[in-house]
Amino acid sequence: MSLMFNDWPEKPLEPSWITIGNFDGVHLGHQELIAQLIAHAKEDNALSVALTFWPHPRVYFTQSVEGFYLNDQTEKEELLAKTGLDVIVFLPFNQQLANLDTMQFMTRLNQSIPIKGLLVGENFALGKGRQGTGEVLQGVCMQIGVPCLHIAPVMLDGERVSSQRIRQTLDAGQVEETARLLGRPYVLSGNVAPGKKLGSKLGFPTANLYFDLQRKLPRYGVYATLVDIEGKSFKSVTSVGIRPTFNDGNMPSVEVLLLDFDENIYGKLIHVKFVRFLRDEIKFDNVQDLIDQIEQDKINARRVLDNGIQA
Repeated sequence: MSLMFNDWPEKPLEPSWITIGNFDGVHLGHQELIAQLIAHAKEDNALSVALTFWPHPRVYFTQSVEGFYLNDQTEKEELLAKTGLDVIVFLPFNQQLANLDTMQFMTRLNQSIPIKGLLVGENFALGKGRQGTGEVLQGVCMQIGVPCLHIAPVMLDGERVSSQRIRQTLDAGQVEETARLLGRPYVLSGNVAPGKKLGSKLGFPTANLYFDLQRKLPRYGVYATLVDIEGKSFKSVTSVGIRPTFNDGNMPSVEVLLLDFDENIYGKLIHVKFVRFLRDEIKFDNVQDLIDQIEQDKINARRVLDNGIQA
């Protein structure tokens, strides 16, 4: 069970091997970095500590609410805890923290978490203006008297696994590729909110997901999905987009049509796992064409979810 802090620990921890990063997505590259960190910590009889930030520095500096995050904070905590880390520290990212140069940050870190060793990714940079790149960080660690190790990025198909690459696969609707880079399906979590009941009027009651607007949505379209509700998994079809047939404005929605399910789940927390892109969002000329297409979407989703073959 990982120990969790939402700011600098009040009392100094035991000597620790530390990694620092945003860890958005906790993808295969992050997982490899953390696995090596834990191995170094065990070898040195030290704690393994991941130091991360919330909000993400890019979100803080741009003040953007546009879809960006691959995880919300709760999901990131859970994913990092599953790696087996001893300690996870979420530092509130603010101007005070942003103003620290590399030496100032590392000195402050060493006060709260005595550093036995630092392990970071190859392209990591730390401190005001991202000045603490490889050589600078090595020099600061030498002055403090601790080893600083950089690990090579995890490569897949000749390209580096990164949060940005994952966002690009989501933009393309390539959720199978997203899952390959994450090591698990991409998930959107949220509570079921009352909607306009458009689906019910068509004979297809849907669950409207109340999601964080800062979360990254997959490309607008229809997907075969699996939905976890209170520990149980259900097959589903999920529509992501702006419902053009109903001229519903520009605010995106996520609507889930659960297959073989008729319970009331308003207010419940659900987790939508994206399995495969089925089709683009379409503006239909009439409602009957939309109904016919939804019936076909259900057939295609079952084919994917039952047999894992191309719809």
